[in-house]
Amino acid sequence: MKADVYAVMATQVPPDEEDEGLHEFSLYWYRFTDNPASVDPRLSARTRPAVWVRFKEISQLETLQGSYPEARLGPSSSYTEALIFSESWEEAKQLQKKVATLLSQNEDDTLKGLLAEDTLEDL
Repeated sequence: MKADVYAVMATQVPPDEEDEGLHEFSLYWYRFTDNPASVDPRLSARTRPAVWVRFKEISQLETLQGSYPEARLGPSSSYTEALIFSESWEEAKQLQKKVATLLSQNEDDTLKGLLAEDTLEDL
């Protein structure tokens, strides 16, 4: 299964357990938007471009950590998401493509491994 990979503008906000639109990473809470122009100018100091990843398999988490050790993981209860910050929106869009490619290559390797196991079992 492919991981979901998005370029986002991540705004650090106070925690709010009732707000389902917030995401927790390393004890910080963020609200995401995919439109840089929609960021409230009053919050621009707390907003950074980033790549947000939602994992479908544990191997995707391991692959991402190996390639991007600076990635923040969350939420603390499950580590099913990651956030990688970038310097600009353009860089975030490029990073989104790189991460998606990295995780899809990992998926191809996993499928090849499963096929090889099935082939050996058939012998």
